[in-house]
Amino acid sequence: MSHRWLTIVAVATAGAFAQGQSVKPLAQWRFDESQGPTARDSAGGVSDSISGLYKFARGVSGNALQFDGYTTYIQREWKQAPPVAGGFTVEAWVALDAYPWNWVPIVDWERDFQAGYLFGVDPYGRIGLHVAVAGSWRVLSSNSKVPLRRWTHVAASFDPARGIALYIDGKKAGEMAAIGALTPPERTDLLIGRVREKMMPVPSGLIHPRQTIYYSLEGVLDELTIHGRALDAAEIATAFAAVKVPPGTSSPWAVMPAGAPGPGRFGAYYATLKFQDTWDRPRRIGPESDVVVRFPQSGMRLVFWQGNNYVPAWVTENGKWYTDEFLEAYNKPQCPDGEDCEPMSDKQSRYSRVRILESTDARVVVHWRYALSETENYKGAYSDPLTGWFDWGDEYWTVYPDGVAVRKQVLWSSHLDGVLPGDKVGPAPHEFQETIVLNGPGQWPEDNIQFDALTLANMKGETSVYAWKEKSKDVFDYPHGPDAFPNPADANIQWINLKSAWKPFQIVSLPARFTAYNGEKTLSSFEWWNHWPVAQFDSSGRPALAPDRASHTSLSHIYWPSAEATESTVTKLLMDGLTLKPAAELVPLAKSWLNPAAVEATGLRSEGYQAAERAYVLRCEGKAEKAEITLRATAESPVVNPALIVRNWNGGARVLVNGEPQGRIGQVFRLEGTDLVVWLELEATRPLRIQINPE
Repeated sequence: MSHRWLTIVAVATAGAFAQGQSVKPLAQWRFDESQGPTARDSAGGVSDSISGLYKFARGVSGNALQFDGYTTYIQREWKQAPPVAGGFTVEAWVALDAYPWNWVPIVDWERDFQAGYLFGVDPYGRIGLHVAVAGSWRVLSSNSKVPLRRWTHVAASFDPARGIALYIDGKKAGEMAAIGALTPPERTDLLIGRVREKMMPVPSGLIHPRQTIYYSLEGVLDELTIHGRALDAAEIATAFAAVKVPPGTSSPWAVMPAGAPGPGRFGAYYATLKFQDTWDRPRRIGPESDVVVRFPQSGMRLVFWQGNNYVPAWVTENGKWYTDEFLEAYNKPQCPDGEDCEPMSDKQSRYSRVRILESTDARVVVHWRYALSETENYKGAYSDPLTGWFDWGDEYWTVYPDGVAVRKQVLWSSHLDGVLPGDKVGPAPHEFQETIVLNGPGQWPEDNIQFDALTLANMKGETSVYAWKEKSKDVFDYPHGPDAFPNPADANIQWINLKSAWKPFQIVSLPARFTAYNGEKTLSSFEWWNHWPVAQFDSSGRPALAPDRASHTSLSHIYWPSAEATESTVTKLLMDGLTLKPAAELVPLAKSWLNPAAVEATGLRSEGYQAAERAYVLRCEGKAEKAEITLRATAESPVVNPALIVRNWNGGARVLVNGEPQGRIGQVFRLEGTDLVVWLELEATRPLRIQINPE
């Protein structure tokens, strides 16, 4: 024990001598150990085992114990529990990284919420004392919150002659008359920092599935003390004032990892993306399991990270995250156990995997494969009774240096109603797209999204802007967003107004339909949930109650026709990416993809334009020789940053456009031969002559 803490205890308990009571606390954990697996109770003379994942961190005095939010706890057998019999006080220093999913104890010595006491923090950040007084269970919560990531002194006292009092940073934060003796729990172990039984996350009525969970304190605990009497307000204030708190925040906000910042050489890179120690440590996924695509013109990236189950996310130049969701089935009987079958429910990424198929100077192709599984038992949607296969998704992301990708989604299912070509464009047994913004810890949706959040455009360049109205962050109510997106007619381009220079966009084939995501209560002006990303408890729906965790916001859905179908698959194509252009100026890009210029070739056999690759595909049927390609660009069929794929070229090349050297060149080595990939950074509405010479 430090001399300074001895001084604090002496001052705080000096008044006890006049009452003939002991000045020695019943228990005191300073957590000054540098390594585990025990924490010493210096007052009680007991070394307690620390369970779960933990580490020792800097405290208000010496070291402190870092709890991971899920597994960390200290438990003492009831025979050695501090003998609280009458009045008592519990005090501690805490630095919370996040508020708990429901009440979490700092100290729990209770049985069935009928005997004993619990001092802890609720899901809104308020401290509270639960105590059995004269056979009744009494609960008092503070009238203010404990701030996040700042060292805070918290205390609760119970006086049988007066009642309960709560203190935050030495000031009274609530009091309640509760006269009578404490009802002690019999044969009950003392528990520190974790729930005794599984609890339902709050708000329970909006949680789905309604699964109770285990969790612990998420943050740092220091100087935990249990006194055998009720300290008064002056003593609590003195104890708080005697400690010089380390300046600044206890720890910085964790940042969702996107790889090296700034512009970089274009390509896809395997990476080991670290989030924060308490989240990374329990993972059982090896290094180099994430993928990052970098771009030369900006610090923007396309990230496939296990923290959001490898769901591909565009990250802007200033760190705003955006994703177009994934394949999803929901409700019974489609999804066994009900709720949502989707990769975000695969909390341990048991089914989700990502691999790089191509990475050249000209283009990148990344393959993401996942199951449509539910979160409780890892069962899958639409399980086939004959084969046992349930729904799977394959996504092929073909990415070019201009920050534009084509997302080819292949759904494998025994139930393809409503998504086949020619069917109506609307809600179906499967979702293919949802407009989602990811918010990092410490961020409100408003930190990332402008209120005029969506712009829709059609192929004529007509646009309509849709805005959400700002509402109070103190009111848990429905967002004030658009109910529908009726204009412009025949819209098929969506542009998302993030607080960044580079904006996410989507382009789909016609007919298309857009629907608003606006139907669940929230503290934000936008929809807001924190069951994903990062969260590791069994839930596919939990409204965020504070900007304490990684979270996400949904704005809309897009429905559009399928590109092809087989007996057991259906495929959809979506163009997306990041752009510096406003929505109306994306029309030439949309036309170049949906109504591509005709192609003519000499020296190569043309296989036409492949929308899934955003490329003109040609084939070399012998030894590579000089070849000429003409793209018959017009105003209605423009050329915008075109790509050429030459199958079996089997060598290098020199490319000329209208007689001038141009283009990025890559080679893709396959078992059958080597393909040439050419990407040209240019736009044209008149015929374009391209020459490819072998090297």
